[in-house]
Amino acid sequence: DSMEVIMVNDGSTDHSLAVMREYEKKYPGVFRAFDKPNGGVADARNFGLRQATGEFIGFVDSDDCVEPAFFEKLCSGAVKYGADICAGNVIEIIGTEDNVHYQDRIKEEGCISLSETPEKVKLCRPYLWNKVIRREIFTEDNLFPYGMYYEDVAVIYGILFTADRIALVPDVHYTYRRLRSDSISNSSDMKAFDVFKACDIIEERAHRLNDYDKIGEVIRWVILVHIFTRVKRAYDDSDKQFKLTFIDRAYEYLDEKFPGWKRNRYYFANKKNLIFHSKALVKMVFVYCNFLPVKM
Repeated sequence: DSMEVIMVNDGSTDHSLAVMREYEKKYPGVFRAFDKPNGGVADARNFGLRQATGEFIGFVDSDDCVEPAFFEKLCSGAVKYGADICAGNVIEIIGTEDNVHYQDRIKEEGCISLSETPEKVKLCRPYLWNKVIRREIFTEDNLFPYGMYYEDVAVIYGILFTADRIALVPDVHYTYRRLRSDSISNSSDMKAFDVFKACDIIEERAHRLNDYDKIGEVIRWVILVHIFTRVKRAYDDSDKQFKLTFIDRAYEYLDEKFPGWKRNRYYFANKKNLIFHSKALVKMVFVYCNFLPVKM
C-alpha cells in the first residue's frame, strides 16, 4: 500500500543532489535522499539497502526508467503467489531511442521454484532491476562485492536460488539502455576482465546452498553464458590485441575452474554455441573475420 524511494547520490558532481532534495521536499516520507562520497555502484547499492525499511526491494539505475505501475505490479505478483521475488520483462534500448527491443521472455503469469526446476532461472534474466526482492534475502552473503564491475551478475544467482518461490509477471517492463559511451559492456579495457571475478563469486555462493549437486550444472551454464556473451561483444571492438587477450583468458579460466565445461548440456543444447568448443575457431571468427554478426 505504500512505497519508499531511496535516492543515493554517490559523489556525483552535477545537480543530482539538488534534484533529489526537491523530490524529498515535495513527497515527504516517500522520497528519501542520501549523499555519500563516491564509492562505486556496489557501495551505493549496499548503502541503499541499509536505509530501506520496506518488505520488498527494487533497483533503478540512474539512466534507465520504469513504467508508472512497475513496482505496484511486481509487489502485487509477489504477494499473490507468496513469493520472495517477482520478475517482469525488459525493454532494451541499444544506442538510440529508435532501436528498441522488447525482451518478453516471460510469456504468462505464474510462479516457479528453482529448487524444483533450476533450469527455469533463464526466465528470470540475470538482472537486479526487472525484479522486486524480499528484503530479508539480502543477507551478508547476498550483498554486493566492492571494487569490481559486474557486481550485479556476481550476486543475482545467489539471490535467485535463495528464494523459495519466484513469481513471474509478463505485462510489466523495465527499460534498460545499453551501449552507452561510458558503459563497461562496450569498453575494451581491463574492467571487462572482472567478469571472471563475478563468475568466481557465483560459483562460491552457489556452493554454500544446500542443493548444489542439483543446481551445479545450471550454475556452470550461466557462467558460460556470461563469459561467452562478453566474448561475442568483443567482436565489434577495434582493438585486436584486447580481443585475443580476452579470448585466451576466457578459455584458460574455464579449463582451470570447470574442466568439463564443454559437456554442459544446457549451454550446448543450442547448436549455435558449439562454435565455442574451439578457441582457434573463435579467434578466427571474432578477431580476424568480419562477416559474423554479434547476436548468436
